[in-house]
Amino acid sequence: MKWQAHDLYCRDLVREAAHESYVTSLFAPADRRPALWAIFAFNHEIAKTRETVSETTLGEIRLQWWRDAIGEIYDGSPRRHQVVQALDGAVGRWGLSRGRFETLIDGRARDLSDEPFRDSAQLLAYLNDTTLPLNRLVLQVVETGHEEAEKAADAAAAAYGLTGLLRAAPYFFGQNRNFIPLEVMVAAGLTERMVRSLRPSPELCEAVRQLAEVAVARLEDVADLTLPREAFPALFCAAQARWHLSRLEKAGYDPYDPELSLPIPFHELRLAFKRLIGRWM
Repeated sequence: MKWQAHDLYCRDLVREAAHESYVTSLFAPADRRPALWAIFAFNHEIAKTRETVSETTLGEIRLQWWRDAIGEIYDGSPRRHQVVQALDGAVGRWGLSRGRFETLIDGRARDLSDEPFRDSAQLLAYLNDTTLPLNRLVLQVVETGHEEAEKAADAAAAAYGLTGLLRAAPYFFGQNRNFIPLEVMVAAGLTERMVRSLRPSPELCEAVRQLAEVAVARLEDVADLTLPREAFPALFCAAQARWHLSRLEKAGYDPYDPELSLPIPFHELRLAFKRLIGRWM
């Protein structure tokens, strides 16, 4: 199949910057993969906003650029930008929801704030805005209108997003970004000074454990669902989350354990086997 230059640009970007998402895209039919690469590339572009700007105002300008770019796609006048051009093709072919793109952008505005999350519910609300619409867009591309698939995709997205935060905790802490809710910090006896020390501690491990249990609970809620293989590109992030959560548990919930940064062994083969036997998690 011949792909456009902007499709290949998005493919290469996602393969490098969001490799696990790239792997899940390989389980979609070949004609649908460019749309998935465009969606994942867009998500990468907005997700990196905080780390690419030096001031909050610049971050707001960057996110507004993407709001305008999405609006222009739906107005029929897309900008000359590799990711935008790829998204234009995906929107035109698969009828992707404009509101989901806008929710993702609005959710990323929270990244520009240093205000802490009060509790796990507030953290999950943030994850709902920054992960669930992404998986719903993937489901639109693979054309799975299965109600239980949507329920599973939402749970998988939230669990994968939370697991990603836990694995990247040292990076966020090094950037003076603390995503651990105040309620969890108090329960674990964790202080801001401990977080900023950039060293593991029993209190930090306990806080991470509590949040990991939230991710596990989201997955357990949908673990028994039997779902069509067509939906697996949106659901395999649940399997990825479980693998990472298992590794985190073995590390004693120490986010500084170097094992956590290693790639999933035999990643593609393990997912291929799951697809063969019809299991998505």
